[in-house]
Amino acid sequence: MDVVISKKYRIVKLIGEGSFGKIFEVKNLYTNETLAIKIEKKNEKNILKHEANIYNRCKGIKGFPQLRTFGTEESFNYLVTDLLGDSIEYLREKCGGKLKLQTILTLGTQILNRLESLHDLGIIHRDLKPENILVGHNESQNSRTFYLIDFGLSRFYIDNDGAHKAIVFNKKLIGTLRYTSINVQDGIEASRRDDLISLGYILLYCYNGKLPWQTNNMNSSLSEQTEKLEFIKKTKREIQLIDLCKDMPYEFLIYMDYCKNLKYDEKPNYEYLRTLFLNLFKMKNFNIQDEYEWDIEHNNKT
Repeated sequence: MDVVISKKYRIVKLIGEGSFGKIFEVKNLYTNETLAIKIEKKNEKNILKHEANIYNRCKGIKGFPQLRTFGTEESFNYLVTDLLGDSIEYLREKCGGKLKLQTILTLGTQILNRLESLHDLGIIHRDLKPENILVGHNESQNSRTFYLIDFGLSRFYIDNDGAHKAIVFNKKLIGTLRYTSINVQDGIEASRRDDLISLGYILLYCYNGKLPWQTNNMNSSLSEQTEKLEFIKKTKREIQLIDLCKDMPYEFLIYMDYCKNLKYDEKPNYEYLRTLFLNLFKMKNFNIQDEYEWDIEHNNKT
């Protein structure tokens, strides 16, 4: 079916979908540019309008796709952004389920930069996961750059007076269970520290191929889902950091320990955490110009 949105964007193919809508690759009929469009049915929550606001605030900041337009057509809202490349989750699977330490350190350093930029705007992401970290699509974006996307669950942690919002308890779970901190799973409102903990879990996951609380697929019955939830919560709470990080360099244990000991409203020392990764990068004599493993695989095939 030949579908054109806003008399301008022709849908090429479906490239992703989630609980808040679907994402398509589209062609701008006037410029011939290839872009991405996210579509949601109109509803009271208006997630895409909120997400468009976040993208606008991140305009011009490295590692965030550019918002092209936001609008409404018939029964749905749409948001158009730059088209990016593959997600870290896809690339991890492509490379056999794990990524090299060199890649992990580059990924961690860059996403720390993205989070610092986002947090400086008074915003927390709240749904960090490998699927929400993408590489550049073409030379103008730089395929060595990691981009942060999907701000539908993001929120402002700063109030109208510029103060940090007060801690709230008994909150419903927000985010992706595998990567949420124990704070969030315990019903505590998320803050900057929880974004950083989620990033730590992502790095551990990409390096080891799994996290200790990953379970076999269960049926969708309420009892089994509740059992899974409690198992993950218990494992996250009880596992010692030395065991969680046992197969990784000591710097990752230091990172996780620092993040887990941050207070709810405490500003993280992003430079300290970046230095952990950068010093290890130098100590291992890694070269910043080295190709990522998925690029090496592609070049070998061609």
